[in-house]
Amino acid sequence: MNAYQKSYRKGMIRVAIAYPSNARVALQSLSIHIIRKLLNEYPNVYSDFVFISDDGKSLTRSLRDFDIVIFSVHYELDYPRILKMMEMSGINPFGSQRVVNDPLIVMGGPTLMANPEPMAPFADMVLIGDAEVLIPALIDYYPEYGKNIEEYANLVGFYVPSLGKHVVTKAFVRDLSYSIKLIHDTAIELSLSNAKSIFSNPAILEIMRGCPRGCLFCMEGFVGRPVRFADINSIKELVLRDLGKGERLVNGVSLIGLSVTDHPGFKELMSFLVNELSLNVSVPSLRVDSLDGDIIRLIAKGGQRVLTIAPESSERLRRALGKGFSDDDIVRVAMDAANAGIDHLKLYFMVGLPGEGDDDVKSVINLLSRLKRLGIKHSLSVNPWIPKPHTPLQWLPMANDDIINARVKALRNARTYTEFSTYNVLDAKVQALLSLGDRDVSNLIFEASLTGLDRGGSWRRLLRKYEDLLNKYVYSWKPLNGELPWSHIRIPGADEENLKSLMLKYVNEVNISLPA
Repeated sequence: MNAYQKSYRKGMIRVAIAYPSNARVALQSLSIHIIRKLLNEYPNVYSDFVFISDDGKSLTRSLRDFDIVIFSVHYELDYPRILKMMEMSGINPFGSQRVVNDPLIVMGGPTLMANPEPMAPFADMVLIGDAEVLIPALIDYYPEYGKNIEEYANLVGFYVPSLGKHVVTKAFVRDLSYSIKLIHDTAIELSLSNAKSIFSNPAILEIMRGCPRGCLFCMEGFVGRPVRFADINSIKELVLRDLGKGERLVNGVSLIGLSVTDHPGFKELMSFLVNELSLNVSVPSLRVDSLDGDIIRLIAKGGQRVLTIAPESSERLRRALGKGFSDDDIVRVAMDAANAGIDHLKLYFMVGLPGEGDDDVKSVINLLSRLKRLGIKHSLSVNPWIPKPHTPLQWLPMANDDIINARVKALRNARTYTEFSTYNVLDAKVQALLSLGDRDVSNLIFEASLTGLDRGGSWRRLLRKYEDLLNKYVYSWKPLNGELPWSHIRIPGADEENLKSLMLKYVNEVNISLPA
């Protein structure tokens, strides 16, 4: 961590970058390192990380040592741990009960950008948008605004919950030139400091933000809008800079983005990295209908031995969701991958989708059996569909436990796979409630923070107590002419009326009857 260590001097703005997990997990999150690098650009700012132990009984440092606390949040089930970190530091979790000597509590991250309301009573501000825009704005205005939080509401992307639900439009980077260098350089510095990364290669290149596809279930694709592509020549220059240094900083790169093969220069970039520079390249989950033999061979030549794809469901539901590729396309890609030397597929499926029937599950099993007969090794990840804000499916109810468990069991019992994983149904229910809820869900989060933070018994007890909220937000149709808890959060390119049209098209395609 020496790459951005800075000593505190009197008069500096003290900023905590708080992550609601243990140090081992937190330090693998690139986001906190990016925030720290942004803060380090300011000579008058001192920053440090603060983490919480797994058992929720100790912090690496008290949050009271700081003027501003920025919580980087990526997972709804971590919400109670945020409150626990405040409580352990002697800070009242409820914003309305804090005093002037308390630090400014700022929260951000994709889940809160989509719907800040469950955490609204606990935050002084929620940042809606890209860190590269919002963190500098926060620091630039802090000397003038201080802890007069209502002043920040005039800034783009700043949500001040104490003012009520006011319209906030996402703040975003329009040109990724600075961002790709920021992320890349942060990752390189981490690799030189021997910090463990979740990425297989030290050079991390974000080649796009947002996704042009608009799959109806994908929150990341919609809240990541507008779609922006990085300049290929700028990416090449970064890699050549790394290789031009005496010690050759990298021997591989990780490309990141929601649908990297949709970048118009993807094939050119892959050829440059693999054929011209002989680098290892890792890529994330890829769309089947964007893969041809040339791309698959480039991926294999780049050293990747596992190809990750997400068929999601049966061919019928897949088409309605916005993934217009067939089972035959999946088999073709699997065979091309095997012929290119990629010896394993990782397949992601969802169960409990609206309109799903037994025939859809049988169709998936037929596809998996077909792959097995062809000798295609595959691992299988089967997870419940969880309705999410800012998606066309946000108005539809989640399937109940019995349906989800039966579907998961059917796919597990097919025994076509080398490995099988699934997401806990209890956690899925909690995640749905914390994703879809309004401020009344904050009481449940607060009570969860008072427990031992175990995700089993405590959540079961609390869901029984707050069953009315579960029925209200998770297992109900949302009225099409009503306000959603997050309707005041505006994402460019994800207009609510457009999402509604896509939802109505979906329910018509899969033969769901709308409630009267």
